[in-house]
Amino acid sequence: MAYPSLRQRRRTRLRRWLFATLVVAVAVFIIALAVRYRTEERVVVDYFAVAGEVTALEEMVANDLTNLVGGVSSVDRPMMEQRLAALEEEALEALTLLEGTEAPATVAEAHGYLMVATRSWSAGVAALDDAFFEILDDPNETGGGEMLAGVLDQLRVGDAAYVGFLGAIGALDQEIVTRQFRGITFESPDDPYDVDMITLQLRATYKLGEHRDVSVTATIEPAAVGVDNNLPVVPFADTFVVTAVIANEGNLVEENIEVMLRLIPQIGQGLPITERRVVELLNPGQASTLAFDGLDPDPGGLYELVIETAVADDIEQSNDSWRLVFWRNEDS
Repeated sequence: MAYPSLRQRRRTRLRRWLFATLVVAVAVFIIALAVRYRTEERVVVDYFAVAGEVTALEEMVANDLTNLVGGVSSVDRPMMEQRLAALEEEALEALTLLEGTEAPATVAEAHGYLMVATRSWSAGVAALDDAFFEILDDPNETGGGEMLAGVLDQLRVGDAAYVGFLGAIGALDQEIVTRQFRGITFESPDDPYDVDMITLQLRATYKLGEHRDVSVTATIEPAAVGVDNNLPVVPFADTFVVTAVIANEGNLVEENIEVMLRLIPQIGQGLPITERRVVELLNPGQASTLAFDGLDPDPGGLYELVIETAVADDIEQSNDSWRLVFWRNEDS
């Protein structure tokens, strides 16, 4: 009986070892390929989830912009500012969300189109307030119209890029597309924006123009308790406090509003008392209260109390000052 030689046995063991190694290598490769496929599949799913959020935000911005432009005549300046700021914030949110997501190679073309669309829309919306208020505040200049034309061009670039995004999505294997994407246009093909028409609407809306109006009203403590010769009589007390309310009834933010109080004796001797205060900031519709408690009119005197505000180009001067002529009772 013949036995295989030592060399043959070594060759056999080597072949078995190589075969086993090959089997293990193939298995590892298959597992790695499967893991890689599942990882890429998960990244694609995550990408489309983000893209769905981005496009939903952009669709909302586009619809809100259409409603704002179509309803220009029904809004005032503060509301216009608030709505434009909200649109800018939402468009920037969409852009930030897209820029922060990973785009796998499978969807690189679609991602490129969506990035261009989102950046163009965000830039256009961000510049819209400058264009609108340039038109409103400089009606004799053409700069606002030119700015608005540039804004609309940016929005149209975004619209065109989004069409490319939809085309790139349609060319992909539809088994990996986990979201449905609707058409989005900031400018309707059936009703395109017209720079001249928007300019006319803005300038024709009175509430959108610049209107400065700061008013002042006041109360005194103690309050008058009677009249003498048709003038109110203020009882004597240890303190005399004037509380002034300064209100911004216009549609522009007012800063550094100067308020001056004068307490002027009408009979006898004595010098006027003057106090100045500054209200640093008042938004439209906002009011600030000032208390003047360092006053000490003499008992038995007749006084004129005057509080005035100073705001350039105030359209309603009848409410810029508050006056009261009064007697102060004798010290009892």
